Amino acid sequence: MTEWFITIHVKPDNMVMKPHKKTTHTNPLHRVYRILRITVACEVLLILAGAWAFVGCQRVPDFPRRARWVSMTPDYLQVYTYDRDGDGKDDYRQIFDRQGRKNELLFDIEAAAPEQVLLDQLDPAQTPHFIIALDGVPFELVASLYQDGCFRLFYPPSRMISTFPSMTDLAYSRIFGGKRPPAFQAKHFNPRKNRIVEGNELYLSGAMADWASRLDYRVSFKMDALAYVMPEQIFEHELRNMREVLLNTTKDTAIVYSVATAGLGTQGGREAILKYLRQVDCFCEELVYERRGRVKITLLADHGHNMSGRGWVTFDEMLAKAGFRPVHELHEPQDVVAVKFGLISYAAFFTRQPDKVATVLLHDPATALACYPQDDGVVVQTLDGKARIFHDAGRYRYAVEYGDPLQLGPILATLRAQGHVDAAGYIDDRALFEATIEHEYPDPLHRLWDGFHGLVEMPADLVVCLKDGWCHGSRFYHAVIGGATSTHGSLNRINTTAFVLSMWGSLPPALRPEDVMPALEALRQKR
Repeated sequence: MTEWFITIHVKPDNMVMKPHKKTTHTNPLHRVYRILRITVACEVLLILAGAWAFVGCQRVPDFPRRARWVSMTPDYLQVYTYDRDGDGKDDYRQIFDRQGRKNELLFDIEAAAPEQVLLDQLDPAQTPHFIIALDGVPFELVASLYQDGCFRLFYPPSRMISTFPSMTDLAYSRIFGGKRPPAFQAKHFNPRKNRIVEGNELYLSGAMADWASRLDYRVSFKMDALAYVMPEQIFEHELRNMREVLLNTTKDTAIVYSVATAGLGTQGGREAILKYLRQVDCFCEELVYERRGRVKITLLADHGHNMSGRGWVTFDEMLAKAGFRPVHELHEPQDVVAVKFGLISYAAFFTRQPDKVATVLLHDPATALACYPQDDGVVVQTLDGKARIFHDAGRYRYAVEYGDPLQLGPILATLRAQGHVDAAGYIDDRALFEATIEHEYPDPLHRLWDGFHGLVEMPADLVVCLKDGWCHGSRFYHAVIGGATSTHGSLNRINTTAFVLSMWGSLPPALRPEDVMPALEALRQKR
């Protein structure tokens, strides 16, 4: 039986962990080299661990989670009072409006003339806008926290319906702009070159994330791996640097992004996400206090997180038993290339027979549905249903062959009765979007079509969505982090629906990624 071990190759700017077959060297020089290599690697790891342990101790100043006093105004508005400088005297007060938002702020309240700031009356031309972008936050958790009294500097949260697949670079490219990503993930298959492009170098170069060039702060791409291995320390590092950037910027709009929230959610699931969201709430409160109330903040995320399971699945054996060949290049009709990178809730395949491969993979108990482009449409298929999606002039048609794979029957019946479906069966895009906001598959026709027609340069030939609790990707990465407690990528609501909330005003109930920035600018212009 072949034995395996892990060696760490140390480079000046990066560390890459690779599995190697164990070999025995009789040459003493080989033994010395190996000992030195392992010793240096261990020293580097110890230095990194010590550095990040230190980073983790340097916490960002926390806004108090509880007010010192809670009271009511004569007209029954709630009031929170704080002692911010710790001298035992009240010095900061927040007064809620009748919608439950903190709208009136009072600074130096013991002074003869306290400083009053009414958030809804700030001049947009003189008020900086801070956009804080998080990675992987389900709308349901933000809505729940808002209901419990968190994020009350903001108007209520709206849904942000992500792309399909629901991935960071795809969604934020649509939100912030930039070059179209080459593929769904950094590691991908290039059909023109007929080979797999390894993802690490592409990812570290930032080539997958041209949108990041629009940011005022993002941790180095070289730190992203640590964001999944030691997410709490990286998150503290990010918060400290975001605070520095935002408190010192002179820009009208400044955008910062946290990747460690993805690592926190992946490792810790629901409770970890709730914990860091409360921390983000305090972070925003502190920013508003330190800017003396003269700032507007928008919080948003790129996609949801399913908060379930540690199951990992590979389809290689199933494909081989069905007569297909899992390979890295396409030559024969039976060849299938599976891209395995990260841990995500979908699987992407390249094949000349997507329909036949889909039929095989749908029999795996981890598979929810399969989708692939065919002729002039997109096929979506489950074990008991199959339909085709067609697009024409901003409208979509859902042509069912059997069953109802996207569970749209009742919704389409209502839309047809309301006059939103024409004689040829094409559905008004906006009407369908609004009707499916809370559906199991939000905005499904638009997202499925876009995923294969325009979202990236080289889309897969076949995408299989997994049931919640399962993930596909790197076996090595799965072993390193002990499995993914939560992940994303699939078509369903919990993987898809993130959030946007802003201090500028109420946004529409739901937004596509490309609608977010125009909607925020429209709110700002209304002030």
